[in-house]
Amino acid sequence: MIDFRYHLVSLVSVFLALAVGIVLGAGPLKEPIGASLQSQVDALRTDRDDLRGKLDAATGNIEKQNEFITTAAPELTGGILGDTKVSIVTGPQADPEQVEAVVNRIAEAGGTVAVDASFVDSTLSLADSAEFLQTLRTLVPALPEDDATAIRTALVIALTGKASTLPEGKERDDAVKQAGALFDAFVDAGRLRTDSDHATNELFLVIDNENSHLADQDEATAEASEGQAKRTVITDFVTALTAESKSVVAAGDAGSAQNGLVSVLRTERSKASTVDGLALGAGPVITVRALAAGNDGRHGHYGFADNADQVLPEKE
Repeated sequence: MIDFRYHLVSLVSVFLALAVGIVLGAGPLKEPIGASLQSQVDALRTDRDDLRGKLDAATGNIEKQNEFITTAAPELTGGILGDTKVSIVTGPQADPEQVEAVVNRIAEAGGTVAVDASFVDSTLSLADSAEFLQTLRTLVPALPEDDATAIRTALVIALTGKASTLPEGKERDDAVKQAGALFDAFVDAGRLRTDSDHATNELFLVIDNENSHLADQDEATAEASEGQAKRTVITDFVTALTAESKSVVAAGDAGSAQNGLVSVLRTERSKASTVDGLALGAGPVITVRALAAGNDGRHGHYGFADNADQVLPEKE
């Protein structure tokens, strides 16, 4: 049985060890320990200063590159769109500055923005959609029975004025005639934001959300249609749009090429062309070149990300 003397010896041992530590720390080991810590602190400060210098240099280089590209943009894109009309569809959280930069480059290239429309979170959603679907089916009774497909089909008809997925004949012809009314139905229901008058088109630019994480959304979400992941809902729309148009270009920032719509379309080898780097000065220039290439029947994946085919399409 452990007695009092055992506890006493243990306590004495602890205090002796503590005293020895204090003596050594304040004496022989003081300088080595202090010098070692100071050396580590100095090394960390040096690394910090080096990294800050490299960051400042990289930022300065990017700014200079953007200035150069802005100056050279008329030479790179001047006149390549001719009188081409482009319809722009943007994500709910697309960066307005990126959108404006692309619109300016389209104008410099001789093109015209026919429609500038923005998605909202509920654009293709089935949530609270009963009344909206009734409106769409009243306008176009031949819409597919599946509600999610019906909404997507109605929006594609509204944007393109084509309805090749519907039965050929009078039903399809009648649906095409309702393109403007379908467009208005999306706007009136708050499912599409636009200041543009309705116009159908064959050339589309889809701009991804800033800091998009669409590639991560493999699981069903509350906003998704009947358990479909949001990425499936969006990519199904892009696929349907490419089937009814001459060309679709999807553009986004570097994050989009890593986690967003651009990444998903490249992984799935979509018929839509893609562009990354939209936040850089080169992004809008590459986007305009991609639009011109698509108008000529050439498609690809452009930008600076590893999953891009090349930086920009060649001029023809």
